[in-house]
Amino acid sequence: MLYSPHAIHKTRPLPRTQSGFTIVELSVAVAIAGVLLVSAIALVQVVLRQTRANDLVSSIPRTLTQIDKMYARSANFNGLTTQVAIGFGAFDGAFDITGPANNRVATHRFGYQTLAQAANNFRGPTAAAGGAAAGGAAAGGAAAGGAAAGGAAAAPPDASAYAVIYAGIPRAACADVVSSAAASGVLGLLVAPEAVVGTPAFTVDNALTLRMAMFEGTVTAPPAGSVRVKGTVNNSALDVAAMSGGTACGTNNDTVTIAMVNWK
Repeated sequence: MLYSPHAIHKTRPLPRTQSGFTIVELSVAVAIAGVLLVSAIALVQVVLRQTRANDLVSSIPRTLTQIDKMYARSANFNGLTTQVAIGFGAFDGAFDITGPANNRVATHRFGYQTLAQAANNFRGPTAAAGGAAAGGAAAGGAAAGGAAAGGAAAAPPDASAYAVIYAGIPRAACADVVSSAAASGVLGLLVAPEAVVGTPAFTVDNALTLRMAMFEGTVTAPPAGSVRVKGTVNNSALDVAAMSGGTACGTNNDTVTIAMVNWK
């Protein structure tokens, strides 16, 4: 038998290579996916907020037009309430109208209520005065005169203005809504930060206290908690500084109430 002079070595099998990902690789992939997901959610929220703001803004001209029809009929806004405004179609289209016929609610696209109210003494109470005089003559060479004075009677409420109130407007959408309302021809605009999201910081009762003097200059302040951002005789332009301030659209609160005030 022949033998090879060289030693015979058995070939060892190569170790198996493991396929898959390491913990580090998986961690990196999960982190990247998380960042992308958060970015996508934030983008969706921005798009939704902008869409809702656009819906609200686009409804403003119709709201003003429909409420003005009430003035065209009776030369005042006396009796204007949310229910009456809904009846006039002021909140059709971009609002959800819910509730029974005698207590309907108008909800804007951000999911909170919209209110309307006449400002019944906008230019202050007025009085109508009248006087009457009567004279008399006596026969037999004697004359007597008499005079009667008339009294003053209170005139009907001066409902020459109204407010449309939007509650629950997100802080990030505040400037867009206010700017667009100003561009739509709204004469006066008030902003009030909300302590509780969706709870009006400017209410129907506040609307009843509105006076022309609040918009004639800077001496008479608007209702407590609200900031006038448009509407003075001296400057009818939008007050960007006031709008951006910490007590208006620049608030740290999540939402604000915006009141549009128009008058004749």
